[in-house]
Order: sequence, then C-alpha cells, then structure tokens
Amino acid sequence: MKTVGFRSIVLYLLLAVLAGGAGYLIVNLFFHGSQWAMQPYNGHIYAEDATVKLGEIEDRDGLLLAATGEEGRYYNDSETVRKAMLHTVGDPYGMISTSVEHTMSSRLSGYNFFTGLNRTVFSQMGTDVTLSLDAGACTAAYEAMNGHNGAVFVYNYNTGEVLCKVSAPTYDPENVPEDIEENDAYRGAYLDNSLSASFTPGSIMKVVTAAAAMEKWPDSWMDRVYSCEGAEELGGDQITCLHSEAHGEQDLSSAMGNSCNLYFAKLANDVGAEALQKKAEEMGFNSELHMGSIPISKSEIDLSSCNRNQLGWAGVGQYTILANPYHMAVLMGAIARGGEYTEPVLTRNQDLFSGLTGGKSHQLCTAKEAQNLRSLLRNNVENYYGDWMFPEGMSVCAKTGTGEVGEGKAPNCWMIGFCDSEEYPYAFAVMAEEGTGGVESAGTVVSAVLQALK
Repeated sequence: MKTVGFRSIVLYLLLAVLAGGAGYLIVNLFFHGSQWAMQPYNGHIYAEDATVKLGEIEDRDGLLLAATGEEGRYYNDSETVRKAMLHTVGDPYGMISTSVEHTMSSRLSGYNFFTGLNRTVFSQMGTDVTLSLDAGACTAAYEAMNGHNGAVFVYNYNTGEVLCKVSAPTYDPENVPEDIEENDAYRGAYLDNSLSASFTPGSIMKVVTAAAAMEKWPDSWMDRVYSCEGAEELGGDQITCLHSEAHGEQDLSSAMGNSCNLYFAKLANDVGAEALQKKAEEMGFNSELHMGSIPISKSEIDLSSCNRNQLGWAGVGQYTILANPYHMAVLMGAIARGGEYTEPVLTRNQDLFSGLTGGKSHQLCTAKEAQNLRSLLRNNVENYYGDWMFPEGMSVCAKTGTGEVGEGKAPNCWMIGFCDSEEYPYAFAVMAEEGTGGVESAGTVVSAVLQALK
C-alpha cells in the first residue's frame, strides 16, 4: 500500500509539472507567439515563395515604405529612404528586432493566437500600418550625418509622436551586403543606436549637474561662481577645458554657454557624489525606460566609489557615464513640458495589441527645475551657438557635448534640446560618432531635421 501511495504522489507531481509547463507555454504563446512566428528562419514569411503577405507600412504623409508583392517584400523606391528608415521599418529577413516589422508582426501578418498564420474564416489578413515618422525628415537627418555612425531621435513632446528616428551604420534592405557579417563598416548595423545603445555623453551631462545644484541650493544656485584658468589639479589629477581655454570667473549660466569643464567639475564636487547620483537617477539614469513594448538601453551612472577627480569628470559627462539618445530626447521633452514627458509612439493607428502603444506620462524633474533649465538652454542658443543655425521662429533651446572615448578616436558629438514653441513642439537628441564638435557634427543634423519639419 505504501508503494501505491508513493506512486500516486509521484504521478500527481508529474501531472502538476505537466500542467504548469503547458500553462507556461500557453501564456508565452499568447504574449510572444507573433514574435516566434516572425523569426528570420520562417520560410512562410521570408522565403522568395512566401505564403504570408505582410501589410503595408507608410509614413505620416502616406509615402509607401514597405509592401509585399509577387516576388516578396519590397521597400521604397529611394535607396536613401530605405537606408534612413531601415531601423524603424525593418528588413526582409527580420534582423532588426526593434523595427516595426518585428514588433508589430501580428498586425502586419494577420497572426492570430488560435490559427497562427493560417488563413481561415476566423483569421484576418495583414493590416497596414501608418507611422508617425516623416520620411523627408529622416532622409534629411541621414544625409546630414555625412557618413558618421550614430543616432537621431526627434519627437513631438506634446503628442509623443516620433517624427524622425535614424541609426547608422545602416544598409539597403533591398540590397543587403554580402559581407555584412564580416565587414567592420557594418558592425552594429542590426542595432538601433537611438534605442538600444548608450554612449559617453560629454558636456550634455552638465544639464544634469546643473539640475543637481538647483536641487541642493534652490535659492542660490545662480550665485555660485568658480574661476577657470583652462586647467587645474583636482583630486590629484588635472581637469582641463577644451583646448585648455581659460574662461575666468563664471556663474552657472556663462559656464553652461562656454561649456566650462572646470566650473562643472568643481560644482559636481560641491554638490557631492550622492546628490549628483540621486538627481541623475531622478532624471532617468539607471532606469528601465520603454517605448511601448521596446526596452531602451539604460543611461548609466555609478558614483559609489569615485574620488574627487573622477567625480569632477563625471560632472562633465566623462568618467564611466553613459547616455542613451532616446533617454536624452525624452529628458529634453520633460524640460520643455515642465518636468514631465509623454512617452514617444511610432504609429498613428496603434491599439492595445500593436506592440508599440505609448503616450504615458513620466516625471523627470520639478517644474521649477524645468523652468530654470529652459532658460539656461535658451541662453546657449541665443548667445553662444546662434539662432541662425535653426529655422526662424522655433526658439531652440539646446546643449552640445563632446564625449571623449579614447583609443585614438575622435569624440562622440552631441546636441540635445527642444523648440520652446507651441507651433513646433519638437524635442531632439543627435549623436554622431567620431565627429569634430557638437555644433559642427550634431548641430548641423538638428538644423537639417528641423528645416525638413518646418
């Protein structure tokens, strides 16, 4: 009898494991079945004689970006448009995991939880998708990048609609290079740099350091004056300004405009590592941000064991700091909106199951901090970069940055900011690898995109 009882217990345990495994499989099939079905090895979708017809993808003005014909998936007639939109639209082999063709696969393919991709009276045909992006702005950004790798992200900070998203290196989805896996020129080509990568930020980090000062000294942050002689020992090693330029005595406003490393290095030390870390995390660093179902690469900061010199360099965006372009764009959107940003969205016909729902609001700074930072960033453009760079009437607020990456490479060149305008509510982040300067390499891209959107 004991043997029978023991066997019964084992049987029940096996049945419980079987039921649990089946339940786990069914739940995952419900939530991830469309992604499984859309894997690159599925010949029903990606082979030349594919049996599944994916829906069309268009830009916000109805320009055809992708469709399925008798010979398979094809893309826009323009090679430049195809390259500029690759990481948003996708490719015929499903290699871009953050693309619309991958994340909205169930809508495009007509995938059904009960029938899969089979055509029955209970399943739907593939549905077309209209993006919020402007293909003209994307091609303008791609051309203005002038061969640099990097990322461009521009969105409407009121509605959340993404207007321009470009990543490089890229390739033509209709003529995929045969050596794409071996050629270093295409290293990282499957990765969307605007969403899935983080880079040394350089001086754009000074926006966060300034916000930390505002939080610590809410009534006197503008009164803090430091002297810059171009280079100075701090914490046992040198902190230097670009080209060792001496800026003299400065307050925070002039230091932001001059992008003075010594000022912000000293400010970071007076603020303290704990307070700077706290403010950075409040502003989205070390957080798992999302754009709908797409996870965003984290912007990273860790000041737990830094010395005074390292803290100084962290305050100017060096040390081990990393920043993600999407995060920087939504941070700018938050500053433009009084501290709160609207989560970006890629499509104009999204629904609960599209995989790209967004539009949620997130707080990144206080309304007072946002107001103060808006004034500082507007002052940068008015008195240092020049309004002539941008289309008239956009009232651009911005900060440049050059993130030194070492290894004999030229810096990551950034420009982040927004238009303080009801007519043009655009926030942006541009990063160009191995550039010549924030204004020269990133500012020209911002100018080109804003001109295309005007």
